[in-house]
Amino acid sequence: MDLLQTSAVDSWEHPPSIDEQQEEPAEERPRKKRRKYIARACNECKRRKIKCNGQAPCHRCGRQHIECVYLENPRRESFGENEHFERLFDQMKSMQDQISSLSATVRSMAHGESPSIGGTRSSVVGPATGSYGLLPTQRPLRRVSTVREAPFQGPTTSGFSFDLAKSSLLQRGIVERNDPGEEAEGDLTQEPSPLASPSAPNRDSELRHAVDPLWALPKNEALRLCQVYEEEMGIMYPVLELSELLEQVHLLYGLMDRTVDPGVQTNGKNVLDREDVYILRLVFACALTAEASGRSEQAIALFDSVREVQDNCVWGPPEIKSIIFLTLVSIFYFQMDEETLAWRTIGIVERMCLEKGLHRRETLNQPGIVAAGRDRVLRLFWSIYILDMRWSFGTGMPFALEDTDIDPWLPEPEEKTPYLRVMIRYSRIAAKVWKFISAFNNTNEIKKEEMNYLDWQVLRWAHAIPDSLRLDHPSTPESQAAADGPRSLRRLRALLYLRANQLRMLIYRPVLHTAGHIVRYPSESEVVVEIAKDTIRFITRLNETSDIYQLQQVAFNWFLVSALAVLFLAVAQAPTQFSGSCKEEFYWALELVKGFSTKSYISRRLWKSIRSLRRLGPQLGLVGAQKLRRGNPVAVEPGPPGPPQLQESPVPVAGSSSQSQTPLDGAQMTHELMEWFEAVGNLEDQIMGVGPGPMPDDAPWQQMPNGAFMFDYGEELSSVMKDCF
Repeated sequence: MDLLQTSAVDSWEHPPSIDEQQEEPAEERPRKKRRKYIARACNECKRRKIKCNGQAPCHRCGRQHIECVYLENPRRESFGENEHFERLFDQMKSMQDQISSLSATVRSMAHGESPSIGGTRSSVVGPATGSYGLLPTQRPLRRVSTVREAPFQGPTTSGFSFDLAKSSLLQRGIVERNDPGEEAEGDLTQEPSPLASPSAPNRDSELRHAVDPLWALPKNEALRLCQVYEEEMGIMYPVLELSELLEQVHLLYGLMDRTVDPGVQTNGKNVLDREDVYILRLVFACALTAEASGRSEQAIALFDSVREVQDNCVWGPPEIKSIIFLTLVSIFYFQMDEETLAWRTIGIVERMCLEKGLHRRETLNQPGIVAAGRDRVLRLFWSIYILDMRWSFGTGMPFALEDTDIDPWLPEPEEKTPYLRVMIRYSRIAAKVWKFISAFNNTNEIKKEEMNYLDWQVLRWAHAIPDSLRLDHPSTPESQAAADGPRSLRRLRALLYLRANQLRMLIYRPVLHTAGHIVRYPSESEVVVEIAKDTIRFITRLNETSDIYQLQQVAFNWFLVSALAVLFLAVAQAPTQFSGSCKEEFYWALELVKGFSTKSYISRRLWKSIRSLRRLGPQLGLVGAQKLRRGNPVAVEPGPPGPPQLQESPVPVAGSSSQSQTPLDGAQMTHELMEWFEAVGNLEDQIMGVGPGPMPDDAPWQQMPNGAFMFDYGEELSSVMKDCF
């Protein structure tokens, strides 16, 4: 018994070595699977077929004090590297399969074949969903907007006067029976976005955007688009830093070269979050849209890739990056000529700022704000503030944030953003102008003292603009100040000058609502007409001397159409007084209108106003003039010293296009307005019986004390023309 216990204790205290265990007979223990050879092992370990750690000497040879010899020293290659290349080869094979599938589908479409959408989609996206270079969730390209033109038109829009005129004329029974397009016009406010809906079959759109559109941009192009964004948008609304954008592009494409998911942060000091990549996508989309004058398939694809992110930002917590992201979404909508969606989105962003407390000075000391950068957050908030005011005036709908809600001690941005500082003061005056216009539309009472005071404030603001941004005499050939400096600086000068003119036109426009107001306020009437003429002259010269207007038509056309409507309203109310002096500028504006896109937001609003004006035509003998021209299409009435193209183009025949929801082209809108201008310009001759057509006996004209005639629509015509303001 003692021998057994002693043997057990010895075996516990002195266990057999690994070598002794391996030399035991196989029948005493279960047979184990032979271990796999490793890439580097010494001769002794290879002979015994045991694990070697690859060191010199290895663990066993060092313990046994025997010579450790390696026959060969193969190239050191880690398993991680092998795995990396295997993954890379798999990805390349997957992408090659997708390219082959796309090529086959294109060939089948060219030959008239029509494979099912579902089958094509699965072959392109199925195996590789979520892999590098593909969108994590694939779906067909959707329209940018499903918004419909709002039935409400605010007092700053150019359609405001048109609606008032239509209702007034219906009440007075002046309008003849409705034309066949009357019911269709009632549905104009239900017109969808000009972008086509991807109705079936839309297989080619799905295939075209199956691969992530971000990787279709080379690195050099991405860097260039950042510069374009800064010049076209960032310099006005500094919500992002250009240097930071460029650094993020380098990081992003560095990750791309290493085939790493672009949403994963990098090692080291600089990181690139997924939110940063989403913001970069929108920066690229905004720049592409600006260069394409509002329509870019690549920009739409980039925007479509972050739609779900947009939804999450709206319903998620109001973080700084979420606010920046949605601000860029709003800017993108504006560049796409979807101003109503831009106004709606920026209103949501402003409410997120209120939730975050960015309108209060004490919030600036919170850790999250300090981490994001106090100055950067201030630039972000004030940029959102002026964007809300701008798009409220553009759509005629109220702004989201009152000045009384903002902490009066909240600091303004630093001096290095002069345009933003100037626009903050402009927006404060614009808020007062908004209240003045709204009060007039409620009471129809013109308060001359308040009107003159607001005009003085605008003039004082314009005089206080820094010299680097101010234009003193732009009505003449461009001043030396405007010609100096980079293109971006010239554009800022032009925008500030036009904004001052726009506010002054809105202040004085109520005097043109009736012929009686024109008689009562003659100097104010002359002022608003001169401002409108100056605006048209300035935009025309800008178009002749640079590409600024062509690249930013969505911004400049608002000023152009507003000025055009002021001239038209003045001539319609007092043709003797204004028709001769306004004719040249009116035709200059029409020449620019010819270049409008028929699908743009501003052109649809203008076309709606033109179609409403048609039913006022019989009161001016316009129907007779149109019949004469239809009988002899080449014989267009002699025009003023305006563009010869307008006088030589044939007048479109009334019919199918006249009742459509959109014009055939910009020339059609030009002809309609030209006919109206000529008709009201010949109004006095018609009244005196020397005009080309009879004047209805019940026409609402009146004779002025000086013997001239006015066509007194009351406030009807100004209501019809509200969409132009």
